[in-house]
Amino acid sequence: MNGCQVLVVDDEEANRDLLSGALEQEGYAVSTAENGAAAMSLLEGGLDPDLILTDLMMPVMSGWDFCTTLKARPQWRSIPVVVLCGMSPEQRGKLKVEGAFEKPTDLPILFRRIAELCGI
Repeated sequence: MNGCQVLVVDDEEANRDLLSGALEQEGYAVSTAENGAAAMSLLEGGLDPDLILTDLMMPVMSGWDFCTTLKARPQWRSIPVVVLCGMSPEQRGKLKVEGAFEKPTDLPILFRRIAELCGI
């Protein structure tokens, strides 16, 4: 284990499983949530991730709303957020996040960015 805790937020179970499995193979501790509301519940319950990897288009609470809510709370504002989505760079640029990758994502490039943000 490399000491970095990642929260993966995606409504597609296959995406969550793929990302969490790949991250665990790279030495990350991983928690998952199926939407922004579930992720907020984990955070409110005491989960303290070093990084959040989230989709944007999700039911219940979208990644957009999740990012806005997260960055509005002082206790979570400093958590780096990387989004995975099928949106253009211009659309993604409106979010205040530390990284954005289009789907499908080149995992080695994504993992390099995650390692940078986690200080590994």
